[in-house]
Amino acid sequence: MSFRTRALVVLTVSSFAVACSDAPAPAEPSLAPSLSKGSPAPAGLFHRFVSIGTSISMGWQSDGVVGSSQVESWTVQLAALAGRDQTQPLIKEQGCKAPLMAPLASGVRTSGEGAAVSDAAAACAALERGVTLPAQSVAIASATTFDALNTTPESNTHPLFSRLYARVLPSGTTQLNAALAQKPKFISVELGGNEVLNARSGIAIPGVTITPFATWAPQYEALISKVAGNVERGVLMGLINDAADFPGFRLGAEIWNDRARLSALQVTVEQSCAGNQNLIFVPVRVPTAVALGTASTRNGGPTFNFSCADAGFGQQDFVLTPDDVTLVNTQLAQMNAFIAAKANEIGFAFVALEELYGRADLKPEFNAIDLMTGTLPYGPYISLDGIHPNGAGHTVLAAAAARAINARYGLAIPQSRAWIAFR
Repeated sequence: MSFRTRALVVLTVSSFAVACSDAPAPAEPSLAPSLSKGSPAPAGLFHRFVSIGTSISMGWQSDGVVGSSQVESWTVQLAALAGRDQTQPLIKEQGCKAPLMAPLASGVRTSGEGAAVSDAAAACAALERGVTLPAQSVAIASATTFDALNTTPESNTHPLFSRLYARVLPSGTTQLNAALAQKPKFISVELGGNEVLNARSGIAIPGVTITPFATWAPQYEALISKVAGNVERGVLMGLINDAADFPGFRLGAEIWNDRARLSALQVTVEQSCAGNQNLIFVPVRVPTAVALGTASTRNGGPTFNFSCADAGFGQQDFVLTPDDVTLVNTQLAQMNAFIAAKANEIGFAFVALEELYGRADLKPEFNAIDLMTGTLPYGPYISLDGIHPNGAGHTVLAAAAARAINARYGLAIPQSRAWIAFR
């Protein structure tokens, strides 16, 4: 591939950071107390399939959300595998906010807004015509377990996510209440990721960017107890095992190994990156470096010097040291064990995001040119923000969830889209 980089218009990518009706539901055939071994999902099991969750379950992709990404979410695909539709609070095609557009070097979102548009300034489209709230998915980007229990559209004050809450939840309701008001027969709960995700900023401090396990566990216990008291069957989604699983994180040593391509992008990789075992969050660090280096050299200045060193305690440098990673991974292990134990206790299926993020083929070799000019810079399963799944990644999660549900309840939900096409 030729280095066509001096003509690129590059960007600085910002940090990514995820009224209920009381009318009775129509009567439906009841499920037998025990599901027959090896049967497809019985009629009615997924008829009212409701999802509580974060950006993962919402269908957030490429640092934004829009109806076309929502319908690719793993919960929608899981429902389809079981022969059902799941309703969504579909957002019109401008998005809220609009996803990034490939290639990242274009510096724009699908709406035409700049890639680095602030959350406050980003456009937030209305819902598509005909959507009635709450839909069967009440998942919302950025949501924590505390939020699922307590946060309503009125109480969220974030400049972007407050607008998302108003597009997902009826006035005065929380995720939990909006979900249970629909009297689901089956429910998925995917929470806990946002309690640790802010550590990607390079600030990995319990009580600051990480919700301590001792704070989170009682919240999750309270939510799951309420769910289990109202829904007979469901699936709990666990987390990843290792922060390094995210394709957006790369070792400093990987940056060093790609120094020739980065040089062509007007970035000089410092010696500090040689053999460096720090994790660098490249969705922020690399496009920023390229933008600054290109702007500087265009005006006769030097290239940008890229350091892999940690800037120090409490500094937002998008660098995680090995000690930071150990801290994060220790908490992830605690949370995963807790979620799995709760699933077993209440008789729900358990599946983890690690089914996708732990794949050996998830992360391609780091290539800065591909990052800036490719259509799949983070590999075949991850969207343009380096964190969230694309449609293919959601397919992996849906199939994994189907396997877990089959194992728990003795079902035979298909795990292939081919079945959907010909059923």
